Amino acid sequence: MKHRPGLPSRIVVAMIDIEVLKRGFDYDLWANQQWLDCLIRTNAIEADMAIFVHILGSAKTWALRCHGISVPEPPKPDATQESLKEIHAMWMEILEARNLDEFIPYKRYNGDPNEMQISWMAQHVINHSTYHRGELRGLRRARNDQDFPDTDVALYAFMVGGAKQS
Repeated sequence: MKHRPGLPSRIVVAMIDIEVLKRGFDYDLWANQQWLDCLIRTNAIEADMAIFVHILGSAKTWALRCHGISVPEPPKPDATQESLKEIHAMWMEILEARNLDEFIPYKRYNGDPNEMQISWMAQHVINHSTYHRGELRGLRRARNDQDFPDTDVALYAFMVGGAKQS
């Protein structure tokens, strides 16, 4: 951990670890698989499927940006297990092959140029997916539809040995 310039001296920022990001993407894959199974099994309405495809398209967009490809609009990957695994593999390759502190230049969908470190891109993708899975859950609950998966990261931790009852 180290102090970052510009932050009050009492604030210490932990540097992100590649293993934490890998674990985050493993969790993301698992959670997306649970939601995809649910959406297919329940014949999800178009709006729910659009949110799920947005999750996948955003993850793919950021991975493409890491490879120097700025797309003018979000891709719309097929909502399939194969697409989930492909996007996961793209991110695993990026995390293994690249320097997480590397700034990646990219253009936003509106053409504005930006740069972001790979570690921040990866963290954004994981958080963005979690946000929108929560949105799906909230929309289903608002429709009195209780048929959705529990994809809380704490549950995942118990499943993979990162948590246990004492």
